[in-house]
Amino acid sequence: TAPVFVGWYSGGFRKERGAELLKPLMTAVSKQYNQIDTLVLHFPNEYGMFEEGSDPWPAYVDKLVEEIDSDPTRTGRPLLLFGHSRGCTPAMSVAARLGSRVWKIYLCASNAPEHGKPSPFQALSETFKEQGDLGMLGWFVSLDPNPMMVAIYEQVKDGTMKIESNEFVNDMLTLMRAQYKDAMFPDMTRDFEGICAPILGFRPDQDVTVKRLDMERWKEWTTARDQSRIRTVVNGTHMNCLSVQMIDGQEEAGMINEILKDIGKVIAEHA
Repeated sequence: TAPVFVGWYSGGFRKERGAELLKPLMTAVSKQYNQIDTLVLHFPNEYGMFEEGSDPWPAYVDKLVEEIDSDPTRTGRPLLLFGHSRGCTPAMSVAARLGSRVWKIYLCASNAPEHGKPSPFQALSETFKEQGDLGMLGWFVSLDPNPMMVAIYEQVKDGTMKIESNEFVNDMLTLMRAQYKDAMFPDMTRDFEGICAPILGFRPDQDVTVKRLDMERWKEWTTARDQSRIRTVVNGTHMNCLSVQMIDGQEEAGMINEILKDIGKVIAEHA
């Protein structure tokens, strides 16, 4: 049976924009492997789930599994999971829940949690409750420091722009409060245990927020540690690692190409 390729985009985006961010990857998978169905899943707010803390997280994972199996053509099929940034967390939670049904996990641009410590997103939630909207906006800009976002942050910081007076900024921060500050997150003992699929991780080398050693730590969360690898995305930033770029007149998409090659190997192993 052919697998289903399921992806989660980065936090800070609503579902329409998130699906758009994953489109180059999903299109490439469908084009090369027409037997594979693709599916983009979302964060709790998109399912009307706004509870806080770790208690509601299992219900969110229930919803994700329900979404995967809601189409009879996908029900019970093996899975390939992809997570970008915050999307790594639901991807790993689904892998923990479904065990051997998951054949491979692809993770990009996210530091791994540490055993014995709370979820990094619990720490972020607590930090943003202390720092407020300005701290949250500054953190988001550090992930994607494009000139427009840097200018907006500086204007909010020096008081020349009021958050509520700018529709774009107000909408973005409303979303970030739901996804990061007043958010739910996994219990690392309950929700990350039981993962047995190999992990292929990607660290964008221009992403200052993601360290190589912290990416390597993802291997500690699966029993398939020896089959897991971390690769470097050359000239990759936190956000552009997903895109197709023109280099010397040729289309290049290093991470996407690596995933496509690996999918072929995974399918062959399970043939």
